[in-house]
Amino acid sequence: MYIYWIAMTLLIVAGGIFTQVQHTDEAVTEQATIDALSRSMLIYRSAAAEYARSNPGFTGAPTDSSLNLPSWYTKQSGIATYIVSGVSYTYIAGTVPAGLPAALTERTESATVGVKRSGQLFSPKVGNMAIAVPAPVPEGAVVAVY
Repeated sequence: MYIYWIAMTLLIVAGGIFTQVQHTDEAVTEQATIDALSRSMLIYRSAAAEYARSNPGFTGAPTDSSLNLPSWYTKQSGIATYIVSGVSYTYIAGTVPAGLPAALTERTESATVGVKRSGQLFSPKVGNMAIAVPAPVPEGAVVAVY
């Protein structure tokens, strides 16, 4: 009879350990995804900002081939940019990890990174930045302005 209680206790402990390990793995995976997306987006933003400075009259979405991207760079899916009057709005739309805006803000130490809400840039650091984000950038997209 006692053997059943010992076996049951061991199974409960093993189940708890397994659940904790699985939760830790999921958190690490999400952090790695946020890290990769933020770095990829900032590399793309730098190339777009350089293009915007070189072509101040350009308005629209430049092609990837027109940007001076490093040869080793592989763009993550969903990253795009829109340029208006020398200002680049690099963004990623769709389903993105919740911590991406905060990670970008931390990496850039800038408040010009956030989410487009009602046509405005909302920074996780400051709130409404009163920066109008162009209409081609989708609502709810994570945006880095430069």
